[in-house]
Amino acid sequence: MTRARPAAVVGQLTAGIVLLAAAAAAGFVFVHRPWPNRLDAAGFAAFPAAPSSPGWHHLADLGSLPVLLGGMAAGFALTCWRDLARALACLAGPVLAVVVTERVAKPLVGRHLTVLGGSSFPSGTVTAVASLAAVAVLVAPGWTRLVAALPAAAAVLATSAAVVALRWHFPTDAVGGVLVGLGTVLTVDAVAHLPGLARRRGARGRPRRGQPSDRSPSPLSGSSTGPYSASYCRSRATRSSALRSSPGLDRSPRAR
Repeated sequence: MTRARPAAVVGQLTAGIVLLAAAAAAGFVFVHRPWPNRLDAAGFAAFPAAPSSPGWHHLADLGSLPVLLGGMAAGFALTCWRDLARALACLAGPVLAVVVTERVAKPLVGRHLTVLGGSSFPSGTVTAVASLAAVAVLVAPGWTRLVAALPAAAAVLATSAAVVALRWHFPTDAVGGVLVGLGTVLTVDAVAHLPGLARRRGARGRPRRGQPSDRSPSPLSGSSTGPYSASYCRSRATRSSALRSSPGLDRSPRAR
């Protein structure tokens, strides 16, 4: 079984919280200023509207439900035999990310791309792809994480470009989806590893079988019972003193 390092878990938890906090801050801004900003204008200029493009639609399908479920199942299968906490996070993290986006963030922010369109911040499609990208990096062992991060990042960027070109979302909606997807999975995975870290820390504090505990009384510590107890030593000293003071029991060499 793979054991997560405490420093890595704390760093991952911090990164996840920071990403989610950034998404929350952006949502707070868009509650009061929902109109397009300079980043949105730049994104629309870089990706002209192509709502009927088959290529963009295929890229947007990376955030579909079948792909999401398949990615979660693959992450669980690749990790359950060596890190059960991470395997469970691969199942719970993406689902929680999508739920936060669709059921919490979008209703609270209430940003709309068009008057008749639905809530747009953050992008649910990009959230799903970003959460799977985080899963792909987490399940990769050791140095292979760098290899897994390259296609994962490419998938997130391609999906973000697709939802902008299809005019499903503002570019900042795509950025919000990246923040929520990555932040949720990183946070869930870190929290899933905290109980294991606590158990290992407690096990290091307990003595091994057959090894005396630091709290056990020392043979010379003055315990109330036993051959080295304080009362036993006092009684021996009193008896020895009485024997030496008795004239009939003087056992010194001169007496003999």
